[in-house]
Order: sequence, then structure tokens, then C-alpha cells
Amino acid sequence: MKLEPEARVAELVRRARDPHAAIHARHSAFAALVERFEDMALAIALHSCKERESARDACQEAFLVAWHRLPALREPAAFGGWLKRLVRTQCSRVRRRGDESAEISRDVLEVADRADDMAELLFRREVRELIRRTVAALPAGERDAVVLFYFLGEPLRAIAHALGVSAGLAGKLIYTARLRLRRALPRSVSETFLAGAPSAAFTHRVRAGRLDEFIGEYRFPNRPDQLVIVRREGQVLVSYAGGQRNVLASHRRDRLTPTEYDGEARFQRNRRGRITRFVYYEFGRRLGVAHKVASR
Repeated sequence: MKLEPEARVAELVRRARDPHAAIHARHSAFAALVERFEDMALAIALHSCKERESARDACQEAFLVAWHRLPALREPAAFGGWLKRLVRTQCSRVRRRGDESAEISRDVLEVADRADDMAELLFRREVRELIRRTVAALPAGERDAVVLFYFLGEPLRAIAHALGVSAGLAGKLIYTARLRLRRALPRSVSETFLAGAPSAAFTHRVRAGRLDEFIGEYRFPNRPDQLVIVRREGQVLVSYAGGQRNVLASHRRDRLTPTEYDGEARFQRNRRGRITRFVYYEFGRRLGVAHKVASR
């Protein structure tokens, strides 16, 4: 792959982190950086992680960290080397979380997976292009809100500030955009992009009982009558609350998200490392804290 000049990379970094630039201009510059370095990042992650799903998760986390820490990068032209370190750090975290250790020889596994990786990479490019075109066709406010929320992982308050609107209106923009995207995208694509369906690695950890520490009953102090139950059902982790059942997924440590809407439970631990409660968010807005009252 032909490398772009360092000056080009440095210019993209400067544009992406320019606080005076419009948010769509900043995102466009960062998207160019992602496109430039994503193959390299995936190659490093595949070498460091033990499975493709973990490698993709590590890359996603690394690019999110890069976006948030971009102002701290001293040498804009050094973005590539900096990103490599971020990817390796995220892969180390994946390994520390206890991802499955395969019994098959690593050499055999790499040979068997190489063709699949290339085919999958080509397919993902087609899907990314479809999503890009569909998002670009959204009304301006909805488009910017979707970019900030889904691509850059910004919380609702930051989105509202960037768009110059209230948090309520920012949430409404995201909600309306979701409805348009669900109608415009094939179901298989929209479910993955919008709902965050459980990954293969996550499903395996659920099936193996590695996420049983989340299982239990939780209550919100201001709504003691509303019980939230998290349980394992076969190979899926589900929650029950308010008469609704939701299949859960996760793309970050100690965070669970329902697959049908934009909610997120960020679990917290005590000094012994045990789950004691979770902070609940919708569209990035904090709605309350639920304390664990029983394990199951």
C-alpha cells in the first residue's frame, strides 16, 4: 500500500483537531485518517489478538481513543506510530479480559484465517460505503448527530454543544435519524450498525459463563418498585425491566447495551473487583444509578 506523505497526515490531524472548524469538517479529516490507517491497524490487531472479532473491537476502541486524545498528540505527522501503540494497548486489554485461548496451533490458525480475513475486509468496505452514502443523505442536523454519536462515540451533551442545540433536541435528532436509517438500510446492516448486536466473541463468553458476574437483580433508589434483572439464557445475556425483555451486547469492558435501542449500562466495581451497580444512559444522557441487590 502506497503511503501518503507525512505532511498530508499532519495536515489531516491538524484539521481533525481544530477547535474552530465545523464538526463535519473535523470528522471528514478524521475519517480520512481512519481510511488511511485502518488496514494497518487491523493487521496489527490480528497479529496481537487471538480472534478476528477481538481484533476488530480493539481497532474500534483504538480509533475512538485516538479521536478523543487527538489534541494531545505532539507531532501530527507521527499519527501512524501513535495509533500502532494505541492498537497494541487495546489488544493487551482484550487479552487481560480473558479472551479464549485457542488450542489449535497459531501457525495453522493464521493460514486458515488469512483468506477469510481478506474476503471479510472487502465485504466490510462495501458495507461501510453503503452506510456512508446513506448517512450522507440524511438531513444536515441528523447527519452530524449520527456521525458524532455512532462514529465518534460522543455523549449527548457533547453532541448538543457541537450542534448548538439542547440535549433534548440532540437526542431527538438521533432518534429520527435512526428511523430513517432503519428504513433505508438492509436489515442485516442496520441491526449491526444501529443496534450493536452481540459479537461472536461476546456470545462465546456468555455461553462459557464468563459474564455471569453481571447476572443479578438491580434497583434504582428513586424507583424501588422497578426491578432490573440480568440473566443468562443459553448463549445470550438478557435483561428484564418494566415488562420488557432485551438481548444485551457489549463493545467495551463493563458496559452492556440493549440491542433494540440506544441505552447503555456502565457497571461499576468495589475495591474487591465485584460488580455493585450500574449507571444507566440513553443517547449518552445519564438517567440514574441502579444498585445490585441480589446475585443469581
